[in-house]
Amino acid sequence: MLRLVRWLLWLAFFVGLFWFGTTVKLGKRTLFGHLSAIFHSREAKDLADGTEEEAHKLAQRLRDDKPHPSPLDPVADKDRRALDKLVKEKTKK
Repeated sequence: MLRLVRWLLWLAFFVGLFWFGTTVKLGKRTLFGHLSAIFHSREAKDLADGTEEEAHKLAQRLRDDKPHPSPLDPVADKDRRALDKLVKEKTKK
């Protein structure tokens, strides 16, 4: 019952936010109108283009990066199983 009440309160909140954002004027525009104007501004487009460019540079650098060397001390299967068992024991609830 409490879960249903909580869900209905959240639903009412989002419906109220949607109504407020689309109908109440804040100056010349509604809340969503202001957000739309901000996201369609030249500065926002410059930010998006710059972020995309840096992401491409990072992706290229990661693709060109050499694979990491394997650990210096190999772990035996027996030790790995013992470690897995210990982790499972310690993380039981």
